[in-house]
Amino acid sequence: MKSSPSALFLSLAMLGAGCLSPVGYLRPDGGTSPAEGGSPGGSGTGGTGPALGGSPGATGGSVTVGHGGSVGTGGGTGGTVVSTGSGGSAPSGTGGAPPPPPGTKLYSDDFESDTVGVQAADWIQDTIDSDTTKGTFSVVSDNGNQVLQGAANSSDFIMDIGGNSAWTDYTFQVDVKLMSGSSYEFGVFGRFALGTDKGNYYEAYMDDSGAVQLRVKLNGSTTTLGTKSKSTTGAPVPGTVYTFTLDLRGGAISVSVNGVPRVSMVMDATLSTGGIGLIVNNGTVEFDNVVVTE
Repeated sequence: MKSSPSALFLSLAMLGAGCLSPVGYLRPDGGTSPAEGGSPGGSGTGGTGPALGGSPGATGGSVTVGHGGSVGTGGGTGGTVVSTGSGGSAPSGTGGAPPPPPGTKLYSDDFESDTVGVQAADWIQDTIDSDTTKGTFSVVSDNGNQVLQGAANSSDFIMDIGGNSAWTDYTFQVDVKLMSGSSYEFGVFGRFALGTDKGNYYEAYMDDSGAVQLRVKLNGSTTTLGTKSKSTTGAPVPGTVYTFTLDLRGGAISVSVNGVPRVSMVMDATLSTGGIGLIVNNGTVEFDNVVVTE
C-alpha cells in the first residue's frame, strides 16, 4: 500500500502495480547429519555408541538402539546390533531480498491499491526527458500481485517520477524484475528536479551485461560519475528480482544491487534536492516495493 509524503513531488496520475516474489535469492541451508557410534566397551562392557556392539563378555546380550552389549560373566560373544542410530535433520533455511533501508520512512508504495491497466497514483510519466510514444508505465498483475510495469520500445529511457521535490538526503530502494528485452538498461534515479529546459537528476542503471553505471544529468548535459563494474554473475536473468538501492547523503552517492555495493561513495555536489524515479529502455521491466527513508 502507499504511504504518501507530506507534499507530493508532482501532481501524479493513476497506475497499478504490486508485490514481486524475490526469485533467485533462496539459499537452502542445513541438512542431515550422519550418526556416529561410540567407542567400544572395555572387557565385559559394551560400547556406548548407537551403531556398534560391545566387546566380548561372558555371555553376550542383545544391544538396544544406541547401546552396546550388556556385561557378561564369561567369555561369551559380543552383542548383536539391533539397529543403527541416525542424526536429526536440520531445518532448511531460506534467504531473501535485502531488508528495507534503516531510518525514518518518507514514502513507500507496493502498488496494491492502484488500478490495473493505468498509471499508478502518486506517479507520473516524465514527458520532458522521455517520449510516451517510446513506451509507457502502467499497473499490471503478476502472479496475483500488482506491480508497476515500464515497457520501452526504443533505446531512449522512459521515466516515471514520484516523491517530493524537497527531499534532500535519503535512501531509495526498489525491487526490479526484468521481463524481456534486448540491449536494455533499467534502474532508478534520485533528486529529480526540473532544470531550465530538462530534468536534473542522478541516475543509476544496469545494462544487459550486468554492469552498473551512475550518472548525473544537469540541464540536458550528462556526466558519468561511476564507471561500469561488471557483475560477477553476468547478464541479468529474466524473471529474477534485483533490489536497487540508491543512497544520497550530501555529496556522497552510492549504488548497490541485492545488497552488494556496485558504485561506492562517489562525491558530487551537482544536485542537492529532488524526488525519485524509475527508468527503462529497450525492454519490459516490473517495479515494486518502493521504500524511501531519510
